[in-house]
Parts: sequence; structure tokens; C-alpha cells
Amino acid sequence: MAVPTNIFIDTCIFEQTGFNFESAKLKPFRDALNEMKLTFIDPDPTFRERTRHLQERVDEAVKSLEKIEKSLPIITKLDKWPKASTFRNWEIKGLVNKSLMEFLKPMNHVKVGYDGIDMHKVMTWYDKGQAPFGKGKKSKEFPDALAVAILDRYALRNSCEIAVISTDEDFERACAERTSLLYFHSLAAYLQIHQGETERVKLVHKWFEETPDVLDEWVSNAFAEIDFEISEGWKGDLHFEQVDEVNISNLYVVAVADKECTVSFDAEICFSVYGDYDKESELEYDDHDGEPIGYHHVQTSISSAENTSGLAKIKLDSSASKVESVICVDLDILAALVSVENAW
Repeated sequence: MAVPTNIFIDTCIFEQTGFNFESAKLKPFRDALNEMKLTFIDPDPTFRERTRHLQERVDEAVKSLEKIEKSLPIITKLDKWPKASTFRNWEIKGLVNKSLMEFLKPMNHVKVGYDGIDMHKVMTWYDKGQAPFGKGKKSKEFPDALAVAILDRYALRNSCEIAVISTDEDFERACAERTSLLYFHSLAAYLQIHQGETERVKLVHKWFEETPDVLDEWVSNAFAEIDFEISEGWKGDLHFEQVDEVNISNLYVVAVADKECTVSFDAEICFSVYGDYDKESELEYDDHDGEPIGYHHVQTSISSAENTSGLAKIKLDSSASKVESVICVDLDILAALVSVENAW
């Protein structure tokens, strides 16, 4: 069976990148779109979910701007500072929507509604707890159930298979029960299948199996260059000390060139920073009159962890029969928020 050229991308895939369609996580897929000639199947319930989640992200961003204004009012005097909440809400949403449209443009975008959906069948899934219905909070997954029904019907009517890209395990279970829906947990996984099991893909995977720590130093060096911020918003500074551990997972070859390959991966990074800050949840008092004299000042090392994704460029030898080295690593993360509330 050929790799499906009809593709469904769940909202969670876009949320992983914060709706940043220029992120390293989406770049290989975006770069390959013109050659793959894909049809993007967009069920109405997923379209509504994506729109709603995008609006929630915009609202959060606007609230953050308003919080900055309250803490530092003079910033509103900047010429380019967006002063009206309604305007900046509209402007941010327009910016993200434009980026989304540019991302989708190389694909044939097909929006699909509810015509022909068998609600009796959907309710039977619900009664029996069949995927995408599940237990607990997943027991009432009607938007996802409708999306699955729409995808299933589209595949039947068009005699095709659909690649379903999602991190949701219920989508995975739903695909397992339907021959026309093929599950991929990431765009990188889908891209590697498009590359095929070529000798170069096998060569790169074998190299990483034999040298499992080869990316650790590269990831550590790239991570050391990002910003570190106090998540509580307290006054103070965080200074990077060291990366304690790097755990690489979900490694896929997403692009193959003449003497190079691009690899996508996820990374859990455990690290330490040195904190020099005022603990604003803990006041200090004058020994004589008991009046507060300021916040407790803390200087200490703090351990934390971050999850991110990235790309690595791999160099092959002149005959493309041997992997020589990692050329560069690009991480998606730009800043790490570190909680210092419970630091010693």
C-alpha cells in the first residue's frame, strides 16, 4: 500500500508548536510540501476546535500584554506598542491565521461537513466505549468521534486512505479499527515513511543506535544559549549552570540529500541554573518594630527540566555509505520557565 497523500492533522500537532508554523518541528514538513502534493482533509469539528484553541492562545497573549502594561505603564508610550485590546487581539489572530494559511497553501485544502454522517453508528461507538470514546474525560469525545466519522466516510466515498497525524491515543485506537485510516503520531513519522526505507535512512538509524549519546553535547550547547526566566514573575535573574541529562526520543529521518540527512527528534533536558532573586512570597521584618523591610533574598542552584523538539543535520562521507558526524542542531525552545517557589 502506498503512503497516503490524503492527510488529517489534529489540533494537538499545531498546539505543540504554539501555532508557530515556522518552528523547527514543522520546517521539514513545510519544506517537503511542494513535492508531496497532499490533500489536507479538514473536518468541521476539527476546524472549529482549531479556531477555538487559537482564539484561547490569542486571549492569553493579550492578557499577558495587559499584565505588562499594569506592571510597567510607561511601556504604552512606545510608538509601536498596541494600546487597544480589541485591536491587538484582532492583529495577533490575523498574524497567526495568515501564517496558518501560508502553511496550508501548498496542499489541496478540503473542508468536510456532516452530510451523510450516520449518527446511529456514532452513538453505538459511544454506548460501547469504542474509540475515540474512552473512559473518564474521554467518555464524551463527540467532536473527535464526528471527525473520525467524517474521515471514515470521506475515505469510503473517495476510495482512498487517509494519514491521521495526532498525539491523541484515542485517534490511534480509532485508526486501528478502521482500514482506511492510518495513524502517525507526528509529522516527522509521516515524513520518514515518505522517504521510504532507503539505505541512507537505515544507515542513519543504525548510527544512532550504535552511538546513542551523539546528540547530547550538541543539544546541551544549543540549550545553554536560550533564555531562562522565573515562572513566578519575581524580580531576579537565572544563570545557566549545566545540563545534567539529555534524553532523546522519537528520532526520524525527515529529509535526505546527496551527502546529508536531516533528523527530527524530541528531547527531555534536565538542567541546573543559579538563581539570584527576591522570594516575593516571603517578607522579611525589622527586628525592632516588626515592620516589613523587603522580600527574602535567595541565591541558590535550582534543578529543572524542559521538553522540546529539534532538528539535526547529519553528514555522510563522499560515498554516502557511512555517517561521519553531526553538523548542527536547532532546538525549537527559545526560553525556559523555571519555578523557584520551592527552591532551597
